[in-house]
Amino acid sequence: MLRLLRLLTIAVGVGLLAPAAASADNYLVTSCHDPLGQPNAAAGWVPFATGDGQTSNTCGTNGTLAAALVAPQPSGNSTALWKFAAPPGTRIVRVTAQRKTLGIAPTAGTRDVAYQLTADNQPLENCTPAVDSACIADLSAPLDKPGLNAGNVEFRVLCTNAGLSCSRPVSVAYSSAWVALEDRQAPVVTNARVVDNGEDSGTLGVRFDGADVGGGLYRALIKVDGQVKQALPLGPAPCADVNPSDGDPFQFNVPVPCPAALKDAGAAIDARSLVPGPHGVEIAVEDAAGNQTAVMGPTEFPRPNVASGSAADRAAALNGRLRMWFVKAKGNRRSYTSRYGTRVVVRGLLRSRSDRGIVGARIDVYHIRRDGKRRLVKTGLKSRGKGALTLILPNNVDTRTVEFAYRALRPGPITSRVRLRLKVRRNGRTFYRQAR
Repeated sequence: MLRLLRLLTIAVGVGLLAPAAASADNYLVTSCHDPLGQPNAAAGWVPFATGDGQTSNTCGTNGTLAAALVAPQPSGNSTALWKFAAPPGTRIVRVTAQRKTLGIAPTAGTRDVAYQLTADNQPLENCTPAVDSACIADLSAPLDKPGLNAGNVEFRVLCTNAGLSCSRPVSVAYSSAWVALEDRQAPVVTNARVVDNGEDSGTLGVRFDGADVGGGLYRALIKVDGQVKQALPLGPAPCADVNPSDGDPFQFNVPVPCPAALKDAGAAIDARSLVPGPHGVEIAVEDAAGNQTAVMGPTEFPRPNVASGSAADRAAALNGRLRMWFVKAKGNRRSYTSRYGTRVVVRGLLRSRSDRGIVGARIDVYHIRRDGKRRLVKTGLKSRGKGALTLILPNNVDTRTVEFAYRALRPGPITSRVRLRLKVRRNGRTFYRQAR
């Protein structure tokens, strides 16, 4: 390893910068060291050298990106540089870095070597070891260059005495080089579909295909009542924020951190994670720069248990109460004895506390057998005009309890329940079918 590069790596240290918060449509690529001081491999930086120029990358082992002219009198064609090119669909809008030069301090000697930092070949820093140089000493303070619109940035050292040798070695080392990329293109979502409306499972689920030009498909966002409730990752590392503690989720350590395309990706939300009551739910795909494209919604989930109607109908559904009875029963109409082979008719009403009939609501019907097992046999029993309900039991049922369950929200807990006890007689005895 070259002695000059080793000395420069030691001298520059690991100076941590305060990361600039990402603005809309921007994401940050942190190279060499991230905001937490953790080293990374400086992905995206490409070296080039000629003559007596040499480059090194020890970022992955807590070092630097370095470029140097290493001979005592470098040849005139010598250069060493590192270049970062914006990925397709992005532009470089800011560069912040911690770097240190050696050999640039002004002297009375010949102006024949230089350190340069450029964006699309336009100078951001340009230093020579001359008494009239803008650089009054070797550089060591952090740099920050906002307001850019560039396809690439490059730092280099070079001999400017073409065809001849130069007077001294010169070098620069970056212990951090952070590039903010602007990406204005939102992801493209296709084949979006609801695969589970959640009414029975309690989980609303969607699937979709997606594609993105820029930083890639980062997260699926589940929004509840306009606020992000969950952010679900769409790719493995390095598609992850390198500094989750600072409130800016768009910081990565590679230029294209996330997948460019996904097939049949999914997102879901469990109603049990929500505050009780109906909510507006949206699901969107977000790219690495924070651009979003809707997958679903807004849709109501859970929703009042009523097919349609006015605001008053929906409000009534939230406090509905069931009444159920056997049509032919006398006295206690929740118990009835029938003869095997005859049909038993059950009627009922679903009404609000203010006695408003609830129309178009779904009632779940469970059968509880002699062994105590509870089995859902019908989810399509719906209330008709004025909240009326009718159920005709099969003529081959045995003795059992029939439970009617109303859920004010679907999905949601049972909010009104009625159990009817049916005794079936066959050949003068209470009939139970043999368990299978």
